[in-house]
Amino acid sequence: TATSPSICIWHRTIHFSVSSHPPPPSYLTPLFFYHCREGRPIAMSHSLISRMSRLLISRQFISKTPALPIASSSSPKTLGLFHKSANKGIRCLSSMTAVPARPNNNSNNTIQINARTLGVDHGATKSLSPLVSIADAENFAAFAHANRHQKVKPFIFKRRRVQLKTYVGNERNIRHSPWRMNLVCQFAAGLTVPEALKQLMFCRKVKAPLVAKVIRRTANLADIRDGYQASQLEVAECFATHGSHLKRVKIMGRGRSGKKHRRHCHIRLVLREIDFPTKLVQAESINQKRKWLGYLKTATDDYEKAKVERDELAELEAMAAELEKEARKKKEEEEK
Repeated sequence: TATSPSICIWHRTIHFSVSSHPPPPSYLTPLFFYHCREGRPIAMSHSLISRMSRLLISRQFISKTPALPIASSSSPKTLGLFHKSANKGIRCLSSMTAVPARPNNNSNNTIQINARTLGVDHGATKSLSPLVSIADAENFAAFAHANRHQKVKPFIFKRRRVQLKTYVGNERNIRHSPWRMNLVCQFAAGLTVPEALKQLMFCRKVKAPLVAKVIRRTANLADIRDGYQASQLEVAECFATHGSHLKRVKIMGRGRSGKKHRRHCHIRLVLREIDFPTKLVQAESINQKRKWLGYLKTATDDYEKAKVERDELAELEAMAAELEKEARKKKEEEEK
């Protein structure tokens, strides 16, 4: 209607208007009944409604202002997956900035979303870190689910994917058939590292422990190089190829002989950093988004614990170096 508030949610469509007043609860009841009718839990619907009710769309969506420059390091974080077309409103997920609003009497604990870098950087790939905070991820997931009918351009995902760090691991000359080995490798491909290790633990194939060992070794390499934990990585590639097959004599009946091959194979593994904002956009249902939010919380906790341990270890090493230096200096003075 003409007097609708800033956000009016009806079924699967989200409408925007010029008014900046928060929406009344009556405008959110259709979405609540829709999710209950679809069989989703009531608590989940309440959570989604409360998240959406705190998203205020600013007037910059409707006002015809010129394109703003790319956000610098001092500007607010850009959610790099949404953008606004010139005359058709929000059309594809490309470039958008989430700015915490100042608390006032009218709106409390709200998030203002302002269009930035329109027509300049249609992906804002360097503005949003793959490991975001939990609060920003929850707001981003709520907004992405409200606009799930909009499709993200594939080049945006590709631009973000090529900038993620990857770690390559391999195992060569394995005495096993490459076809049978590939069954185990493809079983782990596409999963997060903790989930892949968990699934391989219950896999009854004979070479499943070997694939798990390669995954652990490559994850340890990522921790040594850049401090990434296993919960921050996913199995981007995992497959088996042919090795150097050994030819042997095949003894047959009636005095005949033939050839047989002792099959060998190689394993190639690529672990990639998980881009959690991309996963939240690609998730189709609320349960999938909640799953990735849980993965994000686990990854954040593991990263913080590892960071504390690294800081303590660096401090102890510095103290040991200082004590060693003092002992050497004292020894030199005694010799003199």
